[in-house]
Parts: sequence; C-alpha cells; structure tokens
Amino acid sequence: MEKKLTSQIEPGAAAAPAPAVSVEADVKPVAIPRLQFLLAAVGILLTMLPVTMIVPVLKELVSERFHLAPFWAHAFMSTSLAGSILLAPFAGILIDRSRSRRGIIFFALSGEALCFAAMALAPSFLILMLARFIEGGMHIAALSAWLAAGADLSAGPPTAGPGRTRAGRVMGALGGVLMLGISIGVPLGGVIAKTDSLRVLWAAALVAGVTALLALALAPGRKQPNPSFGLREFAAVLKQNHWLALPYAYSFIDRLCIGVVVSTLTLYMTDILRFDPAQRGMELAFFLLPFAGLSYFVGRLSDRIGRVWLMASGSLLFGFVFMSYGYLSGSGMTVAMIASGVLSAVMFAPNLAMCKDLSAPENHGTAFAGYNVAGSLGFMAGPLLGGGLFAGFNSLFESPEAYRYTFLVAGSFEVLCAFISLPFLARLRKSKRVL
Repeated sequence: MEKKLTSQIEPGAAAAPAPAVSVEADVKPVAIPRLQFLLAAVGILLTMLPVTMIVPVLKELVSERFHLAPFWAHAFMSTSLAGSILLAPFAGILIDRSRSRRGIIFFALSGEALCFAAMALAPSFLILMLARFIEGGMHIAALSAWLAAGADLSAGPPTAGPGRTRAGRVMGALGGVLMLGISIGVPLGGVIAKTDSLRVLWAAALVAGVTALLALALAPGRKQPNPSFGLREFAAVLKQNHWLALPYAYSFIDRLCIGVVVSTLTLYMTDILRFDPAQRGMELAFFLLPFAGLSYFVGRLSDRIGRVWLMASGSLLFGFVFMSYGYLSGSGMTVAMIASGVLSAVMFAPNLAMCKDLSAPENHGTAFAGYNVAGSLGFMAGPLLGGGLFAGFNSLFESPEAYRYTFLVAGSFEVLCAFISLPFLARLRKSKRVL
C-alpha cells in the first residue's frame, strides 16, 4: 500500500500540504469533578459559619463577660484579623509544600475547633485573646487551602480562550458560597446565643470539627508538591509574579469598602435613618444575598467575555453607588444595597478567577494566602477609615453631612482603583495571561 501511494507522486512534485489544524478548536473545557467541587463548596460554606456566628454577641462574649469597655469587643474582632494577616504566609507555605490539601484543612479546622473551645473555657481575657489570635491563623489556613483546592479543580489555562476555561464559574461559585456562609452565620449565631452567649462558641467549635472531618473526603493529593518550599520561595513567587498585585489591590479595596459598610453605614442607618436592628439586618441582607447568589453566574460570564472589563466596570459603578449612600433613605437605601450586592459580585468572582489564572498549580496556596492577607488588611482598615473620616468631618459639619462626606471619600477609592488599574488590566489581557 505504501509503495502504491509513493508511486503516484511524480518525481519532483511537491506533496500536498497537510490541512491546517486549529489547536484552539481542539481545546475543550476541563471537566470538573462534581463530587470534589461539591465538597469544596460545602466545606467553604461551613468554614465561614464559626467566624461569623460570634458577631451578634461580641458585647456579651467580651465586655459583659470580663467587665471591659466596649473598645475591647472591637479589639476581639481585630485580633482574629491580625492572626490571619501574620500567619497567612506560613499557611501558604504549608499548603504549597504539602502534597495534600485535605491534610492542611483537617488540621487547621481541628485547631480552630480547639480555639473556640478554649475561648468558651477561657478563665481570663488574656487567654481569650490568645485563643482568638491563633483561631484567626487557623481560619485563614483552612480557607486558603479550600480555595487552592477549588483552583486545582478548575485546571485549564486562560490562554485556551473565552469559553474554554471554567475557572470563572468554579471560583465564582466558591466565592458565592463564601458570602452565603457570612449571610447565614450572623443570624444563626444570634439564634443560638439567645439564652446563653457561650453556646455560640461551643456551636462554632462543633461546626469547625465537623468540617474538618468533611475535608478528609477530598481527593488525597496533588501531582506537584514542593517539600522545599519556604519563606524565601514564598516571597520569590510574589515578587516574580508582580501581576498578582492587581487582584490583591481589588481584594484590599473591596474589603475596605465592606468594612465601612458593616461599621459606618450601620451607624448611619442607626443614627440618621433611625432603623431598628431588624431593619438594619434586612438592609445588609439585601446587600449580601445578591452578592452570594450572583457570583457563580458572573464567574461563568467571565469565562466567556473575560475578567478585566467586569472587574473594572464593577468597581467603578460600585464606587458611584457607594458615594450616594449619604443621600439616601428608606426605599432608596434598599435599592442601593441591592445594586451594591450585584456590583460586588461583578467584581469579586472575576477577581478570584484572575488570582487562579495568575498562579501556577504548585503555588495556588501562596497566591490565595496573599489574596486573603490583602482582604483582611482591607477589612481591618475599613472601620478605622470610616470612623476616622466621620470623626474628622463631624468636627466641621453636622452628623448627616459628616456621614455624606465619609461615604463620598470612601467610595472614591473604588473609583480610583478602577481608573488606575485599567491600563494595567488591559496590558495583562493583551498578554493573554488572563481572559
């Protein structure tokens, strides 16, 4: 047969060129292991419950229990964030040098459960704060490992082109359940602590312990562990991959504004709009539920049209809505809260996916640890910024005007973030490192 085919080609005649094959056409989206994805989603949801369940009873857990000024209830919250920020680099190192995500999650959540139990049994305020600090580190380790596991499930390069990667939908869905956990945890904690505030700490310990056991059902390991990964390598990854500064900047600014929402905006609703606790909770629900519910769909959209324009436009529009808070009341505030939730999803889901796109599989732990550090710094800075701005403006203006100017300044950070980052986002997309 070969001789026959050869004999049909005359000497000196050129063979017909082979038909062009489109490599891009052969690239298909990587199938997502559904059971593993479901485990990661449920795991993230449950991981967020313990840290949010205690929010409604801060006064009882700290100020009334140990007879302290209200300041120390706020310090109790900040101590967890400080633990997250300081211990996150070590969490990222452990995640990336280990072969098993599930082992890191199991030990981190088991440690967190012990920390909540220690808080319930704490004989002194010092012991309470020490347990809270360690709990912050355990939480950020577990959350970073869950997100890294999710990033592993969405394997597939952004260079495959629009519609051929599933990172957006996977990371968007996981981001959505993260926000859903926050939405559920706060009211759930209020119900559990109705008769005894310490019950919420024991409930938090139980949820963390159960979630630790759930993590053992994750796939056993990855193909590329790096046992020599240390602080030097952690710093080198962040230094060499300077494009990660973009999702980190958005994480910082977005969480900063959310910090202003949960502190200064809540006070505005109380002092100026005269909302009762139920009304304030309902307004925050109007913000959080669209945020959680739309993250998957926005992530899926980012797989088709790209991350860049969604992030920039969402940040810009959210900034303008944020700047309007001080001019709104009643139904206008409700509409603004819904719009804020929608636009937050438009920013958040593509940003998580971009963090995955910009990190190699063996460095997902480092990338998401850095992402969480940036977010924790923003959330810590938000109440300080809002409180500082209001105090400064209130020395010059009446309270309604002081709140108005506070929201104008805080919202301008989102607008500036969009404008300043847009040229860099455009360059990044042009390089085809992200969609």
